Formats: sequence, structure tokens, C-alpha cells
Amino acid sequence: MFTKDENPTQQPGAAPRRRGLRRALKAVAALMAVVVAALLVVAYAWQPPEERDFRSSWSAESRFVDTPVARFHYTKTGNGSPVVLLPGGTLWIYTYRDTIPALAGDHTVYAVDLPGYGYTSVHDEGFGYDVRAMTDALGSFMDAIGVPRASVVAHSLNGSVALYLAETRPERVGRLILMAPLGLDAPGNANLEMMRVPVIGEAVTKLMGRSTFASGLSGAYAHSERMTSRVVDEYWAPLSRRPNRTAMWKQVRELDLSLVERKLGGIRAPTLILWGDRDTFVAPEQADRLRRSIPGSTLRMFPGLGHVLHEDEPALVNPVLAGFLGLA
Repeated sequence: MFTKDENPTQQPGAAPRRRGLRRALKAVAALMAVVVAALLVVAYAWQPPEERDFRSSWSAESRFVDTPVARFHYTKTGNGSPVVLLPGGTLWIYTYRDTIPALAGDHTVYAVDLPGYGYTSVHDEGFGYDVRAMTDALGSFMDAIGVPRASVVAHSLNGSVALYLAETRPERVGRLILMAPLGLDAPGNANLEMMRVPVIGEAVTKLMGRSTFASGLSGAYAHSERMTSRVVDEYWAPLSRRPNRTAMWKQVRELDLSLVERKLGGIRAPTLILWGDRDTFVAPEQADRLRRSIPGSTLRMFPGLGHVLHEDEPALVNPVLAGFLGLA
């Protein structure tokens, strides 16, 4: 039998080490509790400042129309067959500042901020931001302005809305142009996946400031000189507003792309898909798969352009848009 001093399990210093380990674990647990509490406060209690005094330098005349869902902000330009423009995620209709003049000679161009975008105000606090709700909202906007049928041009995240409208209400869509759209049930980029995580998505969107937003936006351009300080200001001002920050994570979290993808084969609208081969937001590898999924669709890849290809090189992209819409 071992005596206390001879017991090999009682190594010198073992007890102090165990006490130190317990103290360290308690400290880590306490720190984690503080971090979690802070995240919850940021996500659900704290409100960041908003840019309410900013005045856009864009010369387009703003219009507003009310529906039960929202007070829609939009512009109406030109004369001819109607075309509706939908901006991509976190952007507003300012993104089409170079596109509208190129189309307005032959078309009546309606550029609209959907719920959660730009200067549109949502009436219904319980609005869901899922693809069905967003598509219903688009339909209500078209009803309110008296446009039963239009060609639709959509970018990025709201490509899903344009696709679902063409899938479920084919009588409302003439021709369809999709620029780097989300339409396939494929993994998103890191930012999108982060928005899907409860608490994290809420906290990240609230903690985002102008410089953080600018850093993320820069990746959408292949031609960095196109993203001037003024462009950042134009986008950041409406995005800084609380409802738009909320919509940023809600639309992504509620987005069911499987619902969109499984109906792609039923689209009957003539469809043009445009993609920049330097897109780092929505993988260009999706482009051909999407083309094969939509009957009769056409794909045009643009070498050297990024996610916001219509802003990167409007002189290249606008004639393609106008040419396709002119076939109507």
C-alpha cells in the first residue's frame, strides 16, 4: 500500500494545476456569457445611427405610389412598351442611373425600390420578405401604376423575384433579363450564409458602418474606379435606415431558392441571362446551369466584368439590354 507521499497519482503541483484549470474554464465561460449577452443586445435592443440628412445628387424625379404593402419609391422615364427594373441586394434604383437613359428612348422605364430597398417604406411590420411576399409586392406595385404586363430586368438577389413572377404569373412578364441572378438552389457566398444565422445576421447588419459596407461593395466591381465615394454615399444612406437593415438579413434568411429552381422549366418568357466572369458574389459557374434550366434562354458572358456588370461597363451592357428588349 502506498502512503500519501508515495501515491503516484498525487504528483507535485497537480492540485494547484487543477484549481488553475477550473479558474480558467470559469473565466472562459464568463467571457462567453458576456459575448453572447452583448450579441443579443446588439441584435435585438441597440439601434445604430441612420443617415437621414443625406440628399441624393441623382437628377431623376422620384415618384411614390401606395399599396397595402408599401409606399413604393420609383421613377418613370421615357415612352413605349413598359420595362420594370429591379435593383440587387443592398442597392436601390440609383444602380440603374446609366441604364435608364439607354432604354427610355423606346420604352417606358419604371425603376422601383422593392420593400426593404432604397426609399420605399413598408406599411406592414409583419411583411415576410420571402420570395412569395416580394413577388406579391411587385405585382401590387404594377397594379398600382396601371401596368398589367411588362418586361422585367432584375439584378442579383431580386433575380429570384423576377423569376418567380415569370414562373407563377406568366401573363405579367413580357421579356425577362437576369443579371447575375440568384435563381438556383446553390450555396451562397460567405456574407449571404452569415445573414442566415440567427442573432449573427441581425448583429452583423446593425454593426455594419459606411466603411464596412464600402469594403464589401468594392468586391462587386471589377473596375474599382466606378465605385467612387459619392456612389458609396448614395447606397449607404438608405441602407443605414433601420427597416432596410432588417430587410437585409430577413430577405436572405427567408429566401427559398429551391422554390424558384424547381419551376424554372415552366418559364415561357423570352429570357436573357447576363453575367460577368469576374463576379465574386454569385458564382459565374451557375450561369450555364441556369441557361439550361430555362427553356429557350440565352446566356451572354462579359469577360472582365464583376457582379454589378451594368455599372462596371454600361457602354457594353446597355446595348445588349436595349437590343433584347427591342425584339418585343
